[in-house]
Amino acid sequence: MPAGGGLSVMFVVPRFHANLWFATRALVDAGHRVTVLSEMQGAAEDCRILAPRIVGPAPGSAVLSGVFQDAQPDLVLLRNTSALKRPVAALARQAGTACRLCDQRPLTDRRGWRHRLSLRLSGLPLRRVTPVPGLDAEAPRDRDATYLPWPVERDPNVPLARGTGPVTVLCVGKLGERRKNQHLVVEALREHGRAGRVRLQIVGASGTGAGGTGASGFDAAYLAYLEAAAAEPWIDLRRDVSFAEMPALYAGADICVLPSVHEPLGTAPVEAMAYGAVPVISTGAGAAGYLTEGRDGLRVDVNEPGALATALQQVVNDAPYRARLAAGARATAESELGPARFLERIEALAAEG
Repeated sequence: MPAGGGLSVMFVVPRFHANLWFATRALVDAGHRVTVLSEMQGAAEDCRILAPRIVGPAPGSAVLSGVFQDAQPDLVLLRNTSALKRPVAALARQAGTACRLCDQRPLTDRRGWRHRLSLRLSGLPLRRVTPVPGLDAEAPRDRDATYLPWPVERDPNVPLARGTGPVTVLCVGKLGERRKNQHLVVEALREHGRAGRVRLQIVGASGTGAGGTGASGFDAAYLAYLEAAAAEPWIDLRRDVSFAEMPALYAGADICVLPSVHEPLGTAPVEAMAYGAVPVISTGAGAAGYLTEGRDGLRVDVNEPGALATALQQVVNDAPYRARLAAGARATAESELGPARFLERIEALAAEG
């Protein structure tokens, strides 16, 4: 343990992603030392808490050993998609440091013996952490998995900005991917929007920047559909909104909907919960497992015809119900998904060794 009594925690990742922002801030604010070992540069705004150590995808052993020695970590979390995971796992094993894989497989996704053998032969730890609980809280859990949701927190400098006018629905997701299903939200709310009862904000990366159109899943026709839909005055389409701008959008939203499928997690509606926005999340997204139906949000099978429209219209039309869900969402964000609980979990992982 480093001087001063705090933990030293190392994250090994392809790049510093925005979903690490609250986690690293919570650790730093609590007096812990954090090292983010990254293959590439993330968005500059995501690195305001600390500067990641960027070493490329194939650094020499001396480089990694030097970073590891500087950090002297008590706990190493290896993102399963990082090219650096195997050499860093070897360093952790040699040093006797607590080390876990970090993935987005549900806690209830139990690995078979072949997968476990493959990990052993690769020199990777069997034990893992995941922010995805799974939809069924009663289902058996993977014996090697520990639940570690990334924390969320409201920015105290951003005032809540909900008005008395139309109900504001926020939908965040890449604008050029059909699986994000923003069109389902447009269709579900069109009648309410044209009647002046709803305002829809569709926010996401356009995929039209440098290299964007080459991204996997990009569909120019789908982006064109959303652009055409936004010609209606009740729809506000916002492209490439920065991470720093998101708190103001969360603070003004009554509802945050995630209609995506094949979504390992989906953080926007979870971050919005800290501001009291009601989360409506597809059961095709890992974040749906955070919700207790009817207490702090709604889970929706978007593949069931009419299900999303029914859920959204219920929350839009019933203000007292919406207020109860909003209070529940904020309570969950501040307790189970808050920084204090995250720190407890991190400290417990380090203590386990």
